[in-house]
Amino acid sequence: MSIVDIVRAIAWVSLATVGLVTIAPLRWRAPMVVSAQVDRVMTFVLLAMLFAFAYPNDRRAVAIFCILGAVASELSQLISPRRHPKITDALLKAFGALAGVLIGAVIVQFISFEHH
Repeated sequence: MSIVDIVRAIAWVSLATVGLVTIAPLRWRAPMVVSAQVDRVMTFVLLAMLFAFAYPNDRRAVAIFCILGAVASELSQLISPRRHPKITDALLKAFGALAGVLIGAVIVQFISFEHH
């Protein structure tokens, strides 16, 4: 098993975890260390970075997937009667996803440049 396979597995498990936490009751969540807005953005920055590392040759597809995933995570709150999706939250998550893909792509490019 290669490092890319491991990173891919971590990315997909992380995505599933974010999905479950998104629709879970708020009382099941760990207390936030930072503001909800920072939490939303950073979750998708890190998630998108993982996918950028996992699929380094598919940046455009990763960006589209991560941005759509960010919006879908907000829309999935419609499943729970106690959750209320917001456009601003979807935009924050999408911004985090885009930033994560860009940061991940820069890191991948830097690492591949260093090895050549």
